[in-house]
Amino acid sequence: METYETGFHAIADQSCETADRGLIAGVLLDAVMQSFHPYDYRARRWLSGIYSQTLFLLLDINPDAALHALHKKWREIDNDAPAPDQLLN
Repeated sequence: METYETGFHAIADQSCETADRGLIAGVLLDAVMQSFHPYDYRARRWLSGIYSQTLFLLLDINPDAALHALHKKWREIDNDAPAPDQLLN
């Protein structure tokens, strides 16, 4: 299981009032860093989902603004990397 997923489960087991902001930020940061691998959609899908959006809100971060910036960065990363089908040739 991915580190950010393990961290999320640890947060979910706690109540929202006792969730550690550092742990929440660490989970999101880990997912963001993993999403920066070219054409790696697993972390990107998770970051676009309801669970991560809830974590963004717990940190007073607008999920729409964060995802907008991330989508822009992901496009840049993918445009600069060879397409997965090009790696096979």
